[in-house]
Order: sequence, then structure tokens, then C-alpha cells
Amino acid sequence: MRKNWLSRLSVKYRRAYQPHPRTSARDADARRVHSELDAIRARFPDHA
Repeated sequence: MRKNWLSRLSVKYRRAYQPHPRTSARDADARRVHSELDAIRARFPDHA
């Protein structure tokens, strides 16, 4: 298996994890998920 398989997989499925444009910023769950994803991106910048 190649070294960058996770990066290639994330590019393939990026659209599935992008926030829906109709998602309200006032939605508590959407804010929580968004902040958790930002924390993951900050912790693992090579995989962001």
C-alpha cells in the first residue's frame, strides 16, 4: 500500500464531508462538528 493512501482517499471523499450549504451556523450540532473537524485539521496538518 502506498504511503499517501489516506490523502488520496480523503480527496476522493472530500465532498461527502463538506458542510451542506443549507446547514445553519446557529445549529449547535453543526457548530460542534465544524469545530471538531477544525481541531483535527490543526492536529494533523499533513492530512488536512
